[in-house]
Amino acid sequence: MTQLRPGGFISATYNALSQGAVSQVEYLVVAGGGGGGLKYGGGGGAGGLLTAAGYAVTPGSSITVTVGAGGAGATTTVTKGGNGANSVFGSITSTGGGGGGAENTAAGSSGGSGGGASYNSTSPGGSTSGQGNSGGNGLSGSPYTPGGGGGAGSVGTNGTSAAGGNGGAAYVSSITGSPVQYAGGGGGSRGDGSTADGLGESFSQ
Repeated sequence: MTQLRPGGFISATYNALSQGAVSQVEYLVVAGGGGGGLKYGGGGGAGGLLTAAGYAVTPGSSITVTVGAGGAGATTTVTKGGNGANSVFGSITSTGGGGGGAENTAAGSSGGSGGGASYNSTSPGGSTSGQGNSGGNGLSGSPYTPGGGGGAGSVGTNGTSAAGGNGGAAYVSSITGSPVQYAGGGGGSRGDGSTADGLGESFSQ
């Protein structure tokens, strides 16, 4: 398997099943998360997450694996954050997270989990069924705070008079042998656009 530079993706054929009589495996497939909006910007939605046991495999046969990159953050107030790229494991495809809305593109984008809406917007991005949750709403009126991006575990929270909305909760899996959080949403940026004061859900691996 070849590792490309950070921010890119991995695409390879995985043939580690040829040494034993494995017929089923458990999988956890997480797509790239969405980028946040720039000013009054909603948090990026987490990449879609799919996990299950009992995926049928054939010893000696290869499985194609593609790990989607995260979406780019917005660089202007008239563009949203970019959506993340899909991740693939054999026949399983997780959908990239939706980008957060920005000052002049208020609605969040839909994806695996949806991006948060910018201020004065109640149009966060929606989620892909079974893969995540929608983003949060922006606050109507001053101090112009946006919603957080959705996470695999819960929706992004709405912007409040104190801060941008927090990102939705991650999903906790022990597929690696110990509990790890995956696919948490990004926090929304506060009204002056200087920082993301909504809390992004933590991610570790």
